[in-house]
Amino acid sequence: MLGWARYRAGDGEVTSVTAPGGLSLARVTVAAPKRRMDVALPDNLIVAELLPHLLRHAGDDLGDTGERHGGWVLRRATGAILEPTRNLSVQGVRDGELLHLAPRRDDWPELAYDDVVEVIASGARRAGHSWGEAATRRCGLAVTSAILGAGLVVLVMSGPSWPGPAGVALGVATVLAVLGILLSRALSDAGAGAVVAASGLPYAFAGGALLAAPSDIALSRLGSPSLLLGSAALLVFSIIGYAGVAAVQRLFMAGLATSLAGLLGALICFAGASPAGAAAVTLTTVIGLLPSYPLISSSLGRLPVPELPDRPEAILEDRPVPKRSDVFAAVARATELLTGLNLAAAVTGVVTIAFLVAEDGTTAGNLLVFSAAVAMLLRARLFALPQQRVPLLVSGIIGLGLLLFSFAVDADSAGGRLLVLAVVVVVAAAVLAAGLVYSRRSPSPYLGRAADIIDVLAIMALIPLACGVIGLFGAIQGLFASIGG
Repeated sequence: MLGWARYRAGDGEVTSVTAPGGLSLARVTVAAPKRRMDVALPDNLIVAELLPHLLRHAGDDLGDTGERHGGWVLRRATGAILEPTRNLSVQGVRDGELLHLAPRRDDWPELAYDDVVEVIASGARRAGHSWGEAATRRCGLAVTSAILGAGLVVLVMSGPSWPGPAGVALGVATVLAVLGILLSRALSDAGAGAVVAASGLPYAFAGGALLAAPSDIALSRLGSPSLLLGSAALLVFSIIGYAGVAAVQRLFMAGLATSLAGLLGALICFAGASPAGAAAVTLTTVIGLLPSYPLISSSLGRLPVPELPDRPEAILEDRPVPKRSDVFAAVARATELLTGLNLAAAVTGVVTIAFLVAEDGTTAGNLLVFSAAVAMLLRARLFALPQQRVPLLVSGIIGLGLLLFSFAVDADSAGGRLLVLAVVVVVAAAVLAAGLVYSRRSPSPYLGRAADIIDVLAIMALIPLACGVIGLFGAIQGLFASIGG
């Protein structure tokens, strides 16, 4: 576990201890009651795993005497205790640092100081990070995206008479795509280039949608031709950004997957389905494919997989393995693609749920919205990274919120609205309790298994509910009734 270690006893004895080391080592000095040890520790090692090894080399009886004073802890020179459940890298342990192996209950003297202003400045730095160059950069990119988004809102409000706004939107999308590629390739600023090019994706969709709209129609009455052409334009510009910028690929993968969902909905409308039916099928497809998104991203990211032996003799053969750097690059690429797929599922889910709540309002439609929202909330817990989990959580919460809002609007009396309020209060209390409890301990395996079962049932329920929204069951019933008549 220890990369290398050397400890000095009271009589001057020096002994070396070696063991397999980690990828990244932090060389520190640990001051124990009887020895000082110079050790190189893997920075991804948590403190609780490190303490037994340090106690073994720090003295013959330190581990046994720890029960008398509450155990042993590692302290910095300031007296701050290293958290046992976190690794060294997260806690900022760096090369050359001095750590003290001390009893937990020992009083640690407070550091003396003679400059109160310096202490105030140090406390302010501990309270939060100072605004720096990175924050200025992120703020500038965020404000740029917000301004471009506001410009798109102004543009779509300038109609009817859509040919002019459509041309302007497509022109802005083209300029932003070219500018993003130039920032990435010519100025070697791929992050800024990705943000600029991705800001043009909504312009591309709006330009394509408005280009197919009749000149005198209101924006809220755009039909399937607008959805088809807007999704096609979004697909083209997403591919251009993905290939040209080659950074922050999640944004362009999200645009690409969202455009495919839009194309699916438009084609279903052209096949004769109602707009609500097309939204139901699109929502069912996007949410139903959630379990396959990791496999799709791994395949698109060209993640290497070990080759299984096809005969007994092949088990003992040394198979070539890819370079570590190539594997890391493939993992990063697959992670970006998976994040983009989840983001696309969240965006498509919010749009289709909002459309179903506003335009359908049937029992099958409401149940479909509820099942889709529950499926997204439960499926989100299986993704470890925040950027992959948060979009699904936000989409599921918005879906349930829109459903409850529609119930409150459709309620005929104050009693119905109070019932909706009671449901909201109960759900909020349950979420608060779960957040407080499960932030301290993991859920039980039984609860996790129950969540898995509900997740599968919610996804399976999407297909019959979507058929109900389309009217398939009514059509089959009418067909059999005509045959019987």
